Amino acid sequence: RVYQGEAADGVVPDSLCGWTSLSLSLDVDDIILDAGFDRGMFAQFLGFASWTLTALGVPLTLILCPLHYYYGGGPGVQDLLSSFDFGNVAHGSWLCWVHAAAVWYVVITVQYIVMSQKRSFVDRRHTWLEEMPAPRSTTVFVERIPDGRNTDEALAKYFDEEVFGKPVVEGAYVVKDTSDLVSLMRGKQNLDDMLDVAQSRKREDPVLKAIGGSEAVLLAEQVQAEQQLQRLRSAIDSADEYNTNSAFVTFRNRRDAAIVMRLFNARDSEEVSVSLPPAPDDIIWRDLLPRGWTDQVQRMREMLGNFLCILVFVFFTPIVLTLAAMSRWDSLHATLGNLGFEEDPFAYAQQNYPEQVALWNGLVGTVVLTFLMSTVPTILMLIFKNFFIMKAKAQLQLKVQTWYYYFLVTFVLLVTAIGSQDFGLVQTVTFLVQNPLEIFPRLAANLPISSHFYMQFLLIQWGVQALNITRYLNLIKYCALRQLYDPDEAKRLSEPEDQDFYGIGSLSARATLNLVIPLVFCTISPIISLIGLVSFALARLVHSYLFVFAETRKADLGGDFFLRQLQDTQLGLFLYITVMTGALTEKSDSWVPSAISASSFLYLLNSYNRFQEEFVLREIGLHELEGKDAQLRIYAADGDPASDARIVGTDHYKQPELPPPPQGGRRTQASLPFLSWLGGGATCQPRSRPLPGITPIGAGGRSPGGSLRASPGGAGE
Repeated sequence: RVYQGEAADGVVPDSLCGWTSLSLSLDVDDIILDAGFDRGMFAQFLGFASWTLTALGVPLTLILCPLHYYYGGGPGVQDLLSSFDFGNVAHGSWLCWVHAAAVWYVVITVQYIVMSQKRSFVDRRHTWLEEMPAPRSTTVFVERIPDGRNTDEALAKYFDEEVFGKPVVEGAYVVKDTSDLVSLMRGKQNLDDMLDVAQSRKREDPVLKAIGGSEAVLLAEQVQAEQQLQRLRSAIDSADEYNTNSAFVTFRNRRDAAIVMRLFNARDSEEVSVSLPPAPDDIIWRDLLPRGWTDQVQRMREMLGNFLCILVFVFFTPIVLTLAAMSRWDSLHATLGNLGFEEDPFAYAQQNYPEQVALWNGLVGTVVLTFLMSTVPTILMLIFKNFFIMKAKAQLQLKVQTWYYYFLVTFVLLVTAIGSQDFGLVQTVTFLVQNPLEIFPRLAANLPISSHFYMQFLLIQWGVQALNITRYLNLIKYCALRQLYDPDEAKRLSEPEDQDFYGIGSLSARATLNLVIPLVFCTISPIISLIGLVSFALARLVHSYLFVFAETRKADLGGDFFLRQLQDTQLGLFLYITVMTGALTEKSDSWVPSAISASSFLYLLNSYNRFQEEFVLREIGLHELEGKDAQLRIYAADGDPASDARIVGTDHYKQPELPPPPQGGRRTQASLPFLSWLGGGATCQPRSRPLPGITPIGAGGRSPGGSLRASPGGAGE
């Protein structure tokens, strides 16, 4: 249930490693089909990273490592691995010219692969937009609705009569203030849980009575709470006094929704503001309710939220510096001295227990740093949920990705490198406070000689992937809940995985960092690219399986996470050029190699700007949407002449705590059957024949009817 709860019965082999062959058989389009667009593009990024590190790691290792070893001419090194690094190159060596050319090779190669990824992403996203299921594809989110027009009937009449002059609206759902209802529902849920536990224990042990004889009392309270709940739900649903100034309007055709999006763009000064809605099951309804303060107060709250994020940066700096100082035995010695003993304990351990000291140097810093960084997404989530209005969980994940990536680069790459050398913590902080401009020269000097620390960091990521496939947190929750609930309920309550750390935003930020690290050091220690390659190969194997067969499906943003990853990867190249230019300045007796390296900055800047300008996500044209609507009508009429030109589904944009809209209302909600796997939430049955003119995007000709996931109504064992 924990490891293949989303798989159709019989799909996953029972053997210990049977999941690996199944994961290897999945390509990106399969993952998009079964797990959603954003998860599929995350797998695409893992493949992009693997291909990039192969294109860099193989030639650089085969060329630079022998050159460093045989022609470096540098000072004697303490270990064999260091003899293959740039640190083994003597001052003034002709190899500086080779490295200047290598910088250009790295920048051009990465940018070429990024641009190719951009083109394939645009095509896939266009397909995703074309095949977006109803009601999301036919719905708009309307804000700033004037008082008096903020009712379902008045809003539908406005678009039908004043905007289009004909009936176009399928359903209008004004957002209602249901805060009291939600509070009552929480209390009712607590009663249900207490009653379930009492009844479960009584069933398992007939001798055991309900806790304190409270089962009858709980039943009475449950009935009373249900009656109160129904009365309040009916009152809110029928009364307009609870209406807010926001609403979701679902149209009969996609073309009408697209026209409204163009007419009432959020950037225009129109009477109302219209935008693309999130998926129905992804909406943070709390953020759509009135907050009791003005827009100016909300802007101040967001400023305070940003300030708190900056404070997190400030407070983590001494923590990470301390970690960096304590992770190396020599740095620990420089910071603590001999601890007051006559015989220096650090020197004694170095001399008599070299293996244990080497283990300390190799593992402590990377393991503790990995654990420390895992707490950051939870802190960011708390700030964003309490100070920002996000409206959708996926948008919250995107904001976490943006901040978390900068956090990781700052503390894993920059601050750690400053504090990882053989000087004490106090001396480091004092020096940087007195000479703040020295931080950049120190980074240029320290990063090149910190490559082995980051090799160890990437090696730790191999173990992280092994932990990911175990889903140990979900397993622990399931086993604990199994003591109180039946297996199906325990499985339901144990999902999803922790969205702070394992959400798509945090996953994307960490994956980007794990690519930027070998990019920064790919010519300093070429072997690090191969270590990173193995890490991404393992990540692709693990996450492909988890997305499709183990994790519940999440809502999509349409590739915004992948786009952000490509942008952040290019920003990492700027750091690479800075590091290599500083390293060549130190090593070369001529200014030319460093100038050659620095000149690639201009090429990268131009390429990055071109990437930003050309990366325009093409919208679907109105003529294309008209064709899609026509195909729907043809298919529905041919498949079921009695149908209302649409195939009935269950999704809608009415608040989940309110009664669902009647199926026989203004117009039935609808969803293409073959799109329920693409958009999530729809519960239509698999189609028996293809829609005319539309080809599913699953690979290998596998139709959604042959989905590897369990049907929306159940889960595999």
